[in-house]
Amino acid sequence: MAKTSAKERREYPRTTVSLPVRMWVDEQMILGRAVDVSEQGLCVITAPTDALKRGACFRIDMVVGAEDEVSLQGEVRHVTSSLVGLRTFERLKLS
Repeated sequence: MAKTSAKERREYPRTTVSLPVRMWVDEQMILGRAVDVSEQGLCVITAPTDALKRGACFRIDMVVGAEDEVSLQGEVRHVTSSLVGLRTFERLKLS
């Protein structure tokens, strides 16, 4: 069976961003910064924490403008020491 890269498996293209993010895990707020987004996911850089585990679902608040914020539900799909890959249950409008 041939291996495919994560980029080839992605259904939606990613857009590079730099947006503040709050993740609410068990009533604990974890701050981060989205570094890329797609219609159904985002990659967040954050300080290392044991609170973010693969499969965990929680609310994400992302500041998308001076007066605009988006709240959505996300699931941790990938975790490294400083990056978290999240799949969102709602589609992000990237306009």
